Amino acid sequence: MNYLIYVSSSARFLNGDDLKKLLVDIRCQYTQSNITGMMLYSDRTFFHSLEGEAEPLQRAFAKLQTDTLQKGLIKLKSGSEDQRIFPDWSMGFNPSLADHITDVAGFVDPFRWDFLTDHDQQHPAVNLLKSFVQYNLKY
Repeated sequence: MNYLIYVSSSARFLNGDDLKKLLVDIRCQYTQSNITGMMLYSDRTFFHSLEGEAEPLQRAFAKLQTDTLQKGLIKLKSGSEDQRIFPDWSMGFNPSLADHITDVAGFVDPFRWDFLTDHDQQHPAVNLLKSFVQYNLKY
């Protein structure tokens, strides 16, 4: 199983409705491509870990590089593991930004202390996601 971790900037400010739509749309796209992972968003910054088979993962990353919603993509790390770290694709951001977001499939509340405890704590993606939350997300 291959993984890829990147950071990027939002091309514009995203409100709660934008984030909710992004969560639903990307989750659907990635489910169809058998791509899993987690995306976090804070203050116009995306932090994203993706995993899947090599070809679909590379296609997804190439598409992201031409996406008008994101700019300045920086690939931080890529590699392979024996198995998936994330069972599905999810997204986290400050839940106060979108009404009823906790009811939307795939939303994770990054302010919950246990939002990553079900994942391999030694995997670089998990450690980097935790760091992103610690240093970037604020109420």
